Amino acid sequence: MSLSNINEFIPDISQNIPEPEKRVVPFWTQDPNVIFQYPLEFFPVEQMALEQKLNAITRLVLILTLILFVMTKHVRVLFVTFLTLGSIAYYGYVNTPKKENFEGKSPVDEMVVTANFDTSDVFADPNITNPFNNTLMTDYEKAEHKKPAPPAYSEETSKFILEEVKGLIAEANPEQPLINNKLFRSLEDDLKFEQSLRPFFSNPATTIPNDQTAFADFCYGSMISCKEGNTFACARNLARHST
Repeated sequence: MSLSNINEFIPDISQNIPEPEKRVVPFWTQDPNVIFQYPLEFFPVEQMALEQKLNAITRLVLILTLILFVMTKHVRVLFVTFLTLGSIAYYGYVNTPKKENFEGKSPVDEMVVTANFDTSDVFADPNITNPFNNTLMTDYEKAEHKKPAPPAYSEETSKFILEEVKGLIAEANPEQPLINNKLFRSLEDDLKFEQSLRPFFSNPATTIPNDQTAFADFCYGSMISCKEGNTFACARNLARHST
């Protein structure tokens, strides 16, 4: 067997070698300090990302500007530099991919994290028998006071509710211990599962005793009426006559 025939049975391992990942470096308009963090990158090379190439060109422009200004003392050097940097900034702004802010914490999650707020003392935790923590008839027998349900639109609470509902499915089918592994095998299954929970939600009032005053104030608190003596409300009911 010749050497050429042996090579046919040897797998080409070069195809399985992953390409080195490009270092993620922000553009200098987003973080000006990046110009000083990589002082040896003056020339753009093929392995660099677009942001790195523009940063390297910017460093080269600044170094050449410093040298020319020291040698010539002409103000026009600074003018050309500002014009060049502006062109680089515009080119980078147009050609760098924009990151969409669709993924992020909800305002409720941001408030909880910023204020270091402990929600365990305020809200009741969802459970398998009652994932959305609505007030059940059996709750009136068990406890005199029931905490409100946490906001279901919170990212953390939403994940917790999904896990509790999955636990409810497993508990309702004890004869199939691996039913969740069969039902939720892909991202599509999880998406359909989340969409199936749309008809279910936490009611406006989930406490014991029911805070009817706060709920009524939320619904009708900002409504004005002539019976209360509000002049604007009384004037709304006056007939308009044109002459």
